Amino acid sequence: MIGYPSNVLVVADYPKPRFEEDIRSKIDFVLSLGDVETPILEELHLRFQTRIFAVKGNHDSTKPFPEYVTDVHLRFVQHRNWYIGGFGGVPGYKGSGAYEWDDLSAAEKLSKLPYVDIFICHAPLLGITDKEDYAHQGSEAIKHYIDAQQPKYVYHGHVHEKMGAMVGETAVVSVFGADVFHLTYSS
Repeated sequence: MIGYPSNVLVVADYPKPRFEEDIRSKIDFVLSLGDVETPILEELHLRFQTRIFAVKGNHDSTKPFPEYVTDVHLRFVQHRNWYIGGFGGVPGYKGSGAYEWDDLSAAEKLSKLPYVDIFICHAPLLGITDKEDYAHQGSEAIKHYIDAQQPKYVYHGHVHEKMGAMVGETAVVSVFGADVFHLTYSS
């Protein structure tokens, strides 16, 4: 399937108590990559009146997302002809936390997730967009999924830095705060 050209607002680790970005373009949907407070999600919902697809970050509440947010952790959905899926949380670094996991068990779970055009996650990719400190090391399981499935786009948070890389044919983007991306489908 070929996704429609789309303006996508992507938010991760949003550092402010209110959404302060001056975005004037039409937003077709929102991707939340984790560590985004519920009041921010509510502001985005009210302001842009569009679908929000999300995964949890390691600092997020264990409460379910509000009804206007679609959780795509280990799921995939179709919107505007894009297949969107994801994986929440990060590899364990504190030994506790609702959204910390073992990379080996994550690999097993991700092996069952089919191809998606847009993959969202909180954790960075090991050796690609991660950091050297223990808390922000990347996931080998997510990197393996990306290598095997080659989604068109991957967005993640957690490292509090904006950067990008190509992994094969996949554009991998680390988001901090909020950015708008214009997505097109090229084969």
